[in-house]
Amino acid sequence: MTTNNTKVKRSELKYFINHLNYVDLATRLRHVLTPDSYSSALSGYRVRSLYFDSIDEKCLAEKQSGKLYRQKYRIRIYNKDSATAKFEIKHKLNSQIYKETATISRASAIEIINGNYQELLKYNNPILERIYVEFVSKYYKPKVVVDYLRDAFVYDMFNIRITIDKDVRSNSNSFDIFSDNLHLVPIFETKRHILEVKFDQVLPDFILNLIQISRFERMAISKYTLSRRLQKFKQWEDN
Repeated sequence: MTTNNTKVKRSELKYFINHLNYVDLATRLRHVLTPDSYSSALSGYRVRSLYFDSIDEKCLAEKQSGKLYRQKYRIRIYNKDSATAKFEIKHKLNSQIYKETATISRASAIEIINGNYQELLKYNNPILERIYVEFVSKYYKPKVVVDYLRDAFVYDMFNIRITIDKDVRSNSNSFDIFSDNLHLVPIFETKRHILEVKFDQVLPDFILNLIQISRFERMAISKYTLSRRLQKFKQWEDN
């Protein structure tokens, strides 16, 4: 079997914003930037990811301890009826991210979710083979599904991508990302959204002025970590 791989490297800044901030910002972004290829007119699109972690919670522990370099593994879809899914390794060093992605079939995603990691080897793909070694050697298992509605805007000249993630919900008991009946619990008590700004090298002044980024407090936000917070741990550091 063959599959397509992509590799993306850029800087990433994250902020919490409230709903009034979102309405104002989204309106301005729509007049200057272009909605990304997944977006439908003015309505954004749904993103659903299943995150995996090792038996000793390696990914969660690296985030919680503030480790400068860390990795996350996830299967992601944009449509519950999709015939394919994306298996991603997300590397992060400070504010720099490097994402490796391999496309797999829906059937393969279901096999992997059910614990059949041999499915990863059918593709003869270096990304999937590295995931296989990591998952088998460190006993990775599905941990949580994260689901949200995303508005995304791009400016190709500087490879800028700005996203606003709304209605972030999770499920840590059922992992069928293709299900129409997945029970999802909000991870925030209030109407809170996540603004992400991604770029290659620098943000042009007109983008900074457009976003008015100084209004918001930059934070080290992880939707995976926030979603795992809903599970019961003996010790938990919410940072």
